[in-house]
Amino acid sequence: MPRWVKLGLGVIVASLLVVAGAAGGLWWAGQQQLTKDHGALPSTVAGGPGDAALGARLVGVYGCNGCHGKALAGEDFYGIVAPNLRRRAREWTREDFARAVRHGLRPDGTSISWAMPTEMFAVMADNEIAAIHAHLRRLPAATDAQPITLKHRLFKAYVAATGELIPNVVLVRATDAGPAVAPAPGTPAWGPYFTRLACAECHNHGLGGTGGDTPALADAIQVYDWPAFVRLTTTGRPPDGRKLRLMTGVGRERLVHMTDAERRALFDYLKSLLPP
Repeated sequence: MPRWVKLGLGVIVASLLVVAGAAGGLWWAGQQQLTKDHGALPSTVAGGPGDAALGARLVGVYGCNGCHGKALAGEDFYGIVAPNLRRRAREWTREDFARAVRHGLRPDGTSISWAMPTEMFAVMADNEIAAIHAHLRRLPAATDAQPITLKHRLFKAYVAATGELIPNVVLVRATDAGPAVAPAPGTPAWGPYFTRLACAECHNHGLGGTGGDTPALADAIQVYDWPAFVRLTTTGRPPDGRKLRLMTGVGRERLVHMTDAERRALFDYLKSLLPP
């Protein structure tokens, strides 16, 4: 074999070893993040069994099926598997479920990733958590619609190692806590509570929007009267009838499940905000 061929093969083998070593290092670093035990924080849920009928509506309003699939049996969410909630609700107690929703922690102490909006759900009321849990447990058991493949595992380890995948447990503020019962629509506490759970994921905690992606809600609401707002939150269409990049789907798939009282209370609350 010519010397130059041997040299070329040596370079190729050395390069492959370097790549394999780097990949192995990323895998190890990612697994360290994904399997870290953050401790099982205590979590209590006041009240008795949840209202499954309320839970059936809330999974729509809060967008659970947007990530976990229309049947809530799991889905590929941008390369990460949003798990089968029907199975999770059967495996986890109501307290386990509350800990995952509010703190981003599984029963074994490992953290769920940023893909679950725990940062917003940290203040969810006991009665609403119990209601969603009851609804999920009432649904027929279903196999995972999206199994976790090697590709999913490698991708998750990579984004965890590079810092793109942030553990939810570090995003939740220590002062966040959910009330025993959700505020009633129209009361002073309802607007901040509902928009934290249903709007902040896209429009930020202060509802000021995210640059060019989503608008500040205090500004956006100015072009809406009541009939136009009803149309937006049931069909996802603004006054000029065009299709909006995010809100059209949110309106017709999530906010359409709001009650009339909630819809009116949301309109009045947003109108009360001062434009930026």
